[in-house]
Amino acid sequence: MLQEGSVKPMATESSESKIGKILTGSTIWKIRTIKNYPEAHNHILVGKVLEITDSYVRLHCRTYHFGPVLNGPEDVLTGTVMVRVVPWSRIEIINELPANYDYIRSTLIGDKAGQVLFKDAKYASPIGRTPEPSY
Repeated sequence: MLQEGSVKPMATESSESKIGKILTGSTIWKIRTIKNYPEAHNHILVGKVLEITDSYVRLHCRTYHFGPVLNGPEDVLTGTVMVRVVPWSRIEIINELPANYDYIRSTLIGDKAGQVLFKDAKYASPIGRTPEPSY
């Protein structure tokens, strides 16, 4: 559940139209984003939600990018931890992770079933799965 903090204007020329909800506590989301090409469902952001507005979500997060073939953790490009702003129009799905999930120190692992997961000391969450063979 999201915990709403104070409403704070953003530092822009038209601050009145850029009011966002600053979140307190630890809300950790895994977000899958949409890119400008149809097969792109392979861009994941994982991190702490800092702000939610009508237009975007601002996160302190790490990114994970992978192609259409995902054989193991070596096929995933992991981005640096930083603040990113994602427009709602580019968000395909959001999964809420445990509030104490350590997205900064998490690592990628593969399991026996061909799934790639990011894992911290307590939790594992899937990033993607190897494609099923087609005959």
